[in-house]
Amino acid sequence: MVLRQYASSYKDVILIEADLDYTTKVLLQELCDRLGVNKRGNIHDLTENSITALHDTGWLVLIDEAELLPYRALEAMRRIHDRAGAGVVLAGMPRLLLNLKGRRGEYAQLYSRVGMAIDLDREKARHDRTDFDRILVSLLPTNDDESNIKMLPELADAFYKASKGNYRRLFKLARGVVRASGIGDQGISVALIEEYSSMLIN
Repeated sequence: MVLRQYASSYKDVILIEADLDYTTKVLLQELCDRLGVNKRGNIHDLTENSITALHDTGWLVLIDEAELLPYRALEAMRRIHDRAGAGVVLAGMPRLLLNLKGRRGEYAQLYSRVGMAIDLDREKARHDRTDFDRILVSLLPTNDDESNIKMLPELADAFYKASKGNYRRLFKLARGVVRASGIGDQGISVALIEEYSSMLIN
């Protein structure tokens, strides 16, 4: 969600969301397509097309679920970064770091290009409750005084406890509670949050 928000806020950003079927060629074709350049040819051609299009532009390429990419695709992105001077952000599960290093540290050239590795779980723990409350406020109706977390902190506490601090669970919970609160115009309450929470799959 952070990557999507960032990409929607800046025009010089390309967001690619990888999946299990992404080979090196598929990744490069997707990048070429987003850059508006020829996406036909072999891996070398696609790499060169990407480098030419990105060279000295200051653009940023964001790749989500990058742990799904094979080594060769990661190496292609390293080459594009080196030669085009484009920024590359790889986001993924902890397995991504292992993929960048290699099981025996054999990908030293690739990993040496990593400027920084940020553990989002560790960062989340440092700012967890403040961030949680801000996100919660954004999910609730703004025209309902009962949804104002600053006015009713017990609602924020109930959402935090019921979602176990998990944002994906929070999104489902908030969506359901808001929908249920409209039935009979009952508003949002701690009891409603707890009731709806019991219906969510753990």
